Amino acid sequence: MSNLLTDKVKQALIPEPEGTTLIITVGNTLRSDDGVGPFIASRLSRIKEGYQLMDVGDRPEDCLDEALATRPVKTVMIDAADFGGQPGEIRVVPRELIPETTLSTHTFPLPVIAALLEEDTGSRVLFIGIQPVRVTLGEGLSSPVRAAAGEIIQFLDKGEK
Repeated sequence: MSNLLTDKVKQALIPEPEGTTLIITVGNTLRSDDGVGPFIASRLSRIKEGYQLMDVGDRPEDCLDEALATRPVKTVMIDAADFGGQPGEIRVVPRELIPETTLSTHTFPLPVIAALLEEDTGSRVLFIGIQPVRVTLGEGLSSPVRAAAGEIIQFLDKGEK
C-alpha cells in the first residue's frame, strides 16, 4: 500500500470497537471522478464485521432512514472533494470546509445530512474526500482517483482494526 492513506484517514476508517461504523459513499457515476464513492461501494460487496456499507449515489438524503435503523456509533461519508490537493489525494475534510449549499434541488448538502445523523442517531460523522482530477460529464475515474479508491478498498477489505 502506498502512502495515500495517512494515519488520520486510517483512523477515520477503522471501525469502532463498540457498535457499527457506517460507511456512506456518495457521488455521481456520470460525472467522472465524482463517481469515486459508488465505485468504492461496488467493489466492497463483502464488507467486514463492524461495518455497514451504504451507497447513496447523488442522493445523500437517502441514507437517513437506514442510518436511523442502524444507529451507528461512527459514520464515514466518502466522496470526491475539491480541497485544492494533489489529484487522488485522500483527506479527512473538516465539516466547515464542506459547502453548505448544493446546486441540485434533489440533494441536501452533506453538512446538513451530517447534522441530522448526529442529532438523530448520536453518531460521530466524518468526511473523507478524494481530490478529483475532473467532475465533468463522462464515465470512468482518472488514474489518480482510481488508485486512491483502490487503497480505501484494500484497507476496508482487510478489516484493519
